[in-house]
Amino acid sequence: MEKVIKAKVLLVKIPPELTGLFTSLIDGSGRKAIVRTKDAQKDVVYLIATPDTYEELLSIIPYIKKHIPHIEVLGQIDTAQMEI
Repeated sequence: MEKVIKAKVLLVKIPPELTGLFTSLIDGSGRKAIVRTKDAQKDVVYLIATPDTYEELLSIIPYIKKHIPHIEVLGQIDTAQMEI
């Protein structure tokens, strides 16, 4: 039996050198998501949130973009599409 992950994943593009700052801002915003990357040298970041915190995460992103304007939200993806 396959285990089902009950999470929502937001795919974000961000310069790799700003991933640490981005992670800190997400954590400082109440940890509404877990930040994960497949490769620290790439510009794709996964934000893994519970269904309960996903909407709050979406409302936080515009505030973070004030500090990191290079963020590009690529959209929600299915957990099966994650490459980690």
